[in-house]
Amino acid sequence: MTVRVLGVRHHSPACARLVAQLIAQHKPFAVLIEGPSDFNDRLEELRLDHTLPVALYSYANEEGSAAAQCWFPFLDYSPEWVAQRLGQDAGALVRFIDLPHWQYRAIPDAHKAQHDPLAARPAQQRQRYGQVVQALCERFGCDGDNALWDHLFESLPADAPADDLHQRLDLYFNELRGDDPGTEQDIAREQTMASWVAWAQASAVAEGQDGLVLVVCGGWHKLAIDTLWPTLDGRSEPLNPAPASDRAAGSYLVPYEFRQVDALGGYRSGMQSPLFYQWAWAHGLAEAGTRAMAQIVSRLRRRKLPLSTADLFAFEQTLGALSRLRGHATPLRHDILDALQSTVVKEALDRPPPWVNQFSIGTNDHPALREALLVLTGDGVGRLHANTPLPPLLHDVTRRLADCGLQVQRTPQTLVLDRRIEADNRRAHALWQLKVIGVRGATLKETRAPHASRQLRAELRFEEHWALLQDDSWYPNLIEAAVHGATLEGAARQALLTQVEGADGDPAASTECLLHALRAGLTDMGEAMAQALQHTLPHSHDHAALARAAHLLFDIGHAGFWGTATQALLNQTQLLLAERILWLLETHTGRTPDQLTGDVDAVRVFDVLLRQHPSTDTLFIRETLLRFARGSERPPGVRGAALGVACMHEALGPDATAQIVAITRAVPPRDELGDFLYGLFACARSQATSSDLIVQAVHAALEEMSTADFLVALPQLRNAFGWFPPKERGVLAGMLAELLGLSTSEQSRLLNLRQGTGTLLDAKRIEAQALAWAAEWGLPT
Repeated sequence: MTVRVLGVRHHSPACARLVAQLIAQHKPFAVLIEGPSDFNDRLEELRLDHTLPVALYSYANEEGSAAAQCWFPFLDYSPEWVAQRLGQDAGALVRFIDLPHWQYRAIPDAHKAQHDPLAARPAQQRQRYGQVVQALCERFGCDGDNALWDHLFESLPADAPADDLHQRLDLYFNELRGDDPGTEQDIAREQTMASWVAWAQASAVAEGQDGLVLVVCGGWHKLAIDTLWPTLDGRSEPLNPAPASDRAAGSYLVPYEFRQVDALGGYRSGMQSPLFYQWAWAHGLAEAGTRAMAQIVSRLRRRKLPLSTADLFAFEQTLGALSRLRGHATPLRHDILDALQSTVVKEALDRPPPWVNQFSIGTNDHPALREALLVLTGDGVGRLHANTPLPPLLHDVTRRLADCGLQVQRTPQTLVLDRRIEADNRRAHALWQLKVIGVRGATLKETRAPHASRQLRAELRFEEHWALLQDDSWYPNLIEAAVHGATLEGAARQALLTQVEGADGDPAASTECLLHALRAGLTDMGEAMAQALQHTLPHSHDHAALARAAHLLFDIGHAGFWGTATQALLNQTQLLLAERILWLLETHTGRTPDQLTGDVDAVRVFDVLLRQHPSTDTLFIRETLLRFARGSERPPGVRGAALGVACMHEALGPDATAQIVAITRAVPPRDELGDFLYGLFACARSQATSSDLIVQAVHAALEEMSTADFLVALPQLRNAFGWFPPKERGVLAGMLAELLGLSTSEQSRLLNLRQGTGTLLDAKRIEAQALAWAAEWGLPT
């Protein structure tokens, strides 16, 4: 029984051909592949007739961090893909032997280098790798490790002896790894892979088989596995750990694209220019070079980039000379690109081209080079076979979108939906449900309310502008969201409840969840949302924030939402918020200037509550507000607002005048009267102008103030009377004139406003003098 560990480079056609040759020649007993071992029970999914590339997507959810994700792509020329397909065709025992991806590869940033063995290694541990590559590049005259790889391996003819290529790969990877022990992650993975090798070898011996055990793994791990496996006891098959639940971790096949597996697009363990190597795999290097040149020239000319006939001739001549100079019987990819650069680019570049140092393609690159690289990347898109297992949610989303006349595509779509139109309303419900479950391909850009409705608050605007795109995250997002439910609507409901519970008492976040439910058409979730909120509200101690949330919900409940009944969704939450605010106001005794508006808004909640919810315990609320108004320990804004709400809802009884006067006169006039009146007028503005009841009370309080106290209180008093527009101030002035017993002529001089430019100039002069005095005394203006 022979064990042969073959170190490969991921997505290398040369390595894939070698795997195919070894399987064809040796008919191995077992083919062991570096891949997630928890997928072994589902290898038949890889046998389906997919259109490559596809990827094995894995995710893991850890407490306190974002979902970790990784992709394990397969192309036609991936050695791992060839090994599992041909191994099963040959009747070999086929197994993936690496740790599950969700155990070691899933990382929070999906754009990081998932597979690069050097990506997370300290600089001192990368030293040997870099030194070996640099020495080999200098020896063979190659610019970078990609050119070196092609020169050493991809340049070999397709019919080269398998043993020659195998020995060359062994020498290369053994030299790269040397005596580097690897990271903790490397050690754990290599220990697992070696245990599978030992088990396969022991199984073959036990069955009396004398065939080959072929191991296909990343070249970085080859030496370590070769060393480890003979030291292990292989009598028991290694266990496949299972995640705690589908929520904790999972794996599914998803479609992929050439651009996603291009190393120049950020996939660090891939090969550059996947379309070029697809041509090389299918048609050979010579045909790949011919196609590359033809399509590069065609694309440059379509893009109106300079490429004359003379340039084309120079390109062909330079390519031939350059490849011969480098000892290549057939031009390689970097020969083509270097020849293009030397003949088409006529100006100096500020950095080496992207293919040399593994730079990502960017807008700063020369346009001719960028377009050439995009040609060699290709725009191929994978397709899964119809029988590929996927969570039911994905199928339901496809059906829902089709029912709404929507089809998600790889090109962005802009949708403008009017919530007043039934068909648009259904589309909006589906898109909002996608947004709620976290599908980033459905993006709300803005809401609008054109023409006469443009002053509506954002939450009530009826025109929605959406972008719909099947981006790279479309399948992963839906796969992860499937833990919430099998249908789009069911998943959205559960996701919203989870979000409310996770809001931890944040009223803004909880309110946002309610508004999302409203826009998603889930208006029957009122009771469930309220129950979820009830568990988190005790964590909220900011009555001002709760008041803002309550007023928003009251406004939406009062206005409705373009034909959608909202009360079933909002009623219980409105009552819960009011109950919590009342409880917080019971213990609120502090007073700071920045709390005034929040205090008043919190009390105003009960004015709206008594109007919109007449079935509540109105007697209890009125009596509580009266107690607040009389409580000298309460902040003055709370006292004034409580008195205003009590007035508006006739809680004072037949002796209302006496009570208002008594409560107002009990407020310390110098320090608190202005804030008290601010709260009072905020909640009883109409009462103040419809009768002289409040005017009498305020006048009585002001009469007892000294001049010094009045000047101290004046800024607060001005702020309080700022609630009234000019017309209502005139009404108040008329009441005051009658209360003072002024004659008709005196009332005329008081109430008639001066007119003309002289009045404006006098006002400007007085204002300038006041500002100068303020600056002199260091007062804020």
